[in-house]
This record gives sequence, C-alpha cells and structure tokens, in this order.
Amino acid sequence: MDTVCPVPTAVAGHPFTLTLTGTWEEISSPHPHHNPSDAATHHALTIVRSITSTLTPTDSLFAASRINTVLGQPTDIPHIPVRIAWAHADLTCEPEALSATTRLQRTQHEEEQRQAEQDRHLGQARALQTTLMSDPSLAMAYWFATAPDTIDEKTLPRLEELHERIAAYAPQNRWVLLARILHTFIENLSDEARGHLIETAAGFTDRYGRPDTAEAIRRLNEQPDNSKAAPLAAPPPPL
Repeated sequence: MDTVCPVPTAVAGHPFTLTLTGTWEEISSPHPHHNPSDAATHHALTIVRSITSTLTPTDSLFAASRINTVLGQPTDIPHIPVRIAWAHADLTCEPEALSATTRLQRTQHEEEQRQAEQDRHLGQARALQTTLMSDPSLAMAYWFATAPDTIDEKTLPRLEELHERIAAYAPQNRWVLLARILHTFIENLSDEARGHLIETAAGFTDRYGRPDTAEAIRRLNEQPDNSKAAPLAAPPPPL
C-alpha cells in the first residue's frame, strides 16, 4: 500500500503531499474482495482526507500524528473482508502553501478584529440610544459635551420643533413631559427671576467658549415678554 499523492487542506489550492505506506490482509470470507489492495488504499485515503481537509498546511505534523494514531493499528474496512494491518503517513507541503496560510490567517484575524470593533460600536450606539431616549437630561448633557459648536441661537426653535413632533408621536414620552415642565416653570417666573435665569445660562455658555451664543441669550432679556405664550398643545387623543 505504497502511495504518494496530494490530499486537500483547508486552504484551497494548497494541498499536502502524502506519502502513505502500510500493509493489509484479507479476512476469511465466502465472498472475498476482487481487489483488496485498492480497497485498503481507498479506505486509508478516505481517513487521511477527512483529517487533512480541516487543517492548514502549517498543521502538517499535527495532521500526520492524528492520521497515524488511527491507521497505526489494525483497522477493519466496513462491509469488506479486508483489514489494514498498519499504515504510516508523512505530509509535506510547498513553501508557497505556508505563505498562503499565513496570509489567510492574517486576513481572517483582521476581519475578526473589524467585526468585533463594529459589534462594540453598535453595542455602544444601542446603549446610548436607549439611555438618551429614556432620559432627556442625559441627552442634553451628551449634546453639550460632544458637540458644543452646534449650539446657537437656532437651538431653541429646533428643540421646540422636536418636542412638537415627539408629542404628536408619543405624548407620554419623557422629552414631552420635560418640555411641559420647563414651559410651566418659565411661565411662572417673575421678570427678575427670568432675567437671572437668562444671565446664568449666558454665563455658562460664555465660560465654555461661546461668547456669541452667550450674547444671543442675553438679548432674550431685551425682547418683549413672551412668557405668557400659549402652552403646549394637549396631546392628541389615542387612536
């Protein structure tokens, strides 16, 4: 049972070269096999290929060890009156197969790292979305911390528009409740308290590097009193 042939690996196009030696023996039977040598070789090659096809060219020693553990002892061939008495396998591969394996493993590792990073970012985004949707105060803090340059004199109108849209979509959302609380709070302030609130907000804005926005906030104190504007519309009745 002397055979030299290629056997597959897990890296397509880069097989092992197998050198297989061994002996076989027939088992007494009223129906002997017409070609016991071919049957023994075929069975041994089936075992070899089932092992090598799951391994890379860099695993030649490990693959040979697994093969020889199986074929190094008497092995009956199912449904055929032939037994492999013993067999021994040696596996070699070309240098290019080793290089291809290294490139493949590097690519797979980089892809796994990219996927893990994407999963991490996605998990962070989902956690942030859940937190910001459930707690408006955290959303505002996150906005001020991460994008202070986006805060300008148009911020308040944009927030009011956002509140109106959310109110129409989900009247009990905490964003809507917060907007109503703020509206009621400011509506009931005296002129002096309202001026103090505006100056405090302007001071914080100025301190964090936005003097232009601070000046726009201070100008609010010079505008006609709009605190008695109509309150937010009641939420639409449930469908």
